[in-house]
Amino acid sequence: MTKILITGGAGFIGSQLGHYFNESGYEVFLLDNMKHGHMDNLEINGKKFGWFINDDIRSPTLLSHVSGMDYVIHLAGLSSLPLCQSRPQYAIDVNVGGTANVLEACRLANVKRVIFASTGAIYENNRDTPFKEDVSRVSPYLIYPTSKHQAELLCDSFSDCYGMDIVKLRFFNVYGPHQDFKRKQPPFTGYLLKQLMNGEDLNVFSDGEQRRDYVHVDDLVSLIDICLEHSNASNQTFNVSSGQAYSVNEIANTMMRLFGAIADINYQDPETYWDKYPVLHQPSEFSINRQIIVDEVNKYVLGCPEKTRALLGWKTQVSLEDGLKTLVDYARKIS
Repeated sequence: MTKILITGGAGFIGSQLGHYFNESGYEVFLLDNMKHGHMDNLEINGKKFGWFINDDIRSPTLLSHVSGMDYVIHLAGLSSLPLCQSRPQYAIDVNVGGTANVLEACRLANVKRVIFASTGAIYENNRDTPFKEDVSRVSPYLIYPTSKHQAELLCDSFSDCYGMDIVKLRFFNVYGPHQDFKRKQPPFTGYLLKQLMNGEDLNVFSDGEQRRDYVHVDDLVSLIDICLEHSNASNQTFNVSSGQAYSVNEIANTMMRLFGAIADINYQDPETYWDKYPVLHQPSEFSINRQIIVDEVNKYVLGCPEKTRALLGWKTQVSLEDGLKTLVDYARKIS
């Protein structure tokens, strides 16, 4: 039986992916240090799936878990922008150092193919939209996308030096059931859901007209399934994007309707977006440039999905409305 190891396997995406491959007949191993993962993610529809490994991607014991695997899907990492910005050494240690450890273990274990989860955030300073994978230069400056860019360079290094087969996927805004909406700074759809479940008005930043590209987790899972063995995926970089951008206001109003809630939308000063992380604003001489925060809030994000369509025959299938409904239904189920 084909064996797959998923790092970050108790997280939002890792658990959905693990359940899918388990149901598809693979032997699935889910590795997570449980700093950000949740045990309830490892049970879907009342049924446990896969083999859980409680360990860290930075651990010297990682090779023992990777040995014997056919494929490794490396999802583990820190994705919260303000968390990474406020703890840069931790972010680099996990996202870059952890990736180096995963790749070296995969090399020594002779893994057939590695799939690495990168991010569309690395395009943060690119202005030509939709963003394309073959852009000659990406130059992020925030810690999170910088760490993912460095990890991509590590993937290229291992591919060039050792002939390893590594597929890099640049995730845009992935959403769906099991999304962590309880953490301090959840992804946007989870952030809205958290406020609706608490019966609060919706606090958003800027004017709500900023637009971003959203992908439902089911569509992401289908792409990773294709990338696992497709010959055209070998050592390629792909955007995981829909090619459509939706505004904050559109998403907020859709979620209120699906949730059956009426709430006011309060528009906050984008400069205050990361005020929950006071370390970023100290000391005053070297506090974070608030214009960078404003730009992050207001940036227009649109990925180009042409390469995945041309080489892999993949495109998103889940509409925004249907996708948001799955998130709302899940939240109601566990509340």
